[in-house]
Amino acid sequence: MVISEKNKLLINRVLDTVDWELILKFYKLVGRSVGAETTQIPGIKKLARGIKMTEEHIKEEVHHLINHMVENDLSSFLYGPWNVIWVNGEWEIEIPEIDEKGNEVEGGESTFEHIQESVLEVHFSPMIVVSKELVIEEEDKDEETSDLQRQLEKALQEENYEAASKIRDLIEIYRKKK
Repeated sequence: MVISEKNKLLINRVLDTVDWELILKFYKLVGRSVGAETTQIPGIKKLARGIKMTEEHIKEEVHHLINHMVENDLSSFLYGPWNVIWVNGEWEIEIPEIDEKGNEVEGGESTFEHIQESVLEVHFSPMIVVSKELVIEEEDKDEETSDLQRQLEKALQEENYEAASKIRDLIEIYRKKK
């Protein structure tokens, strides 16, 4: 996708509002460099040894990142300390058919409307922390325990006592978590 003049103006307006001097100080403080991420973005090159990093280098890195997103119609992208969110006004949003009670009609017809407003958000976040948790409902825990119980019985029938011992330990761990 080619970047429209309207979107180029939006990108430049956002880039002009960033405090690049402060970003450069942070990069130097933590020893970051331009192009040091494992994700390869067209136009972003690792800064060569001996070249002193400037605000312009960082600005160019972010500019290439945004161009990559817009050209590939990506809605969000994380790149090092940068989190960019893009909503293209040319995209369409699906509006499902709704009944009198405000509920979506299953199998109903949907209409598509242009979003009409482009939005570009550039977040500089020096630290990103992510935590994941696997949510298992009580029913699922019982199913897992019963599956293990069947495997335990099978191991005992086959006189595979080593496997039976390990399975028994797993069952105990699941029961303690309940």
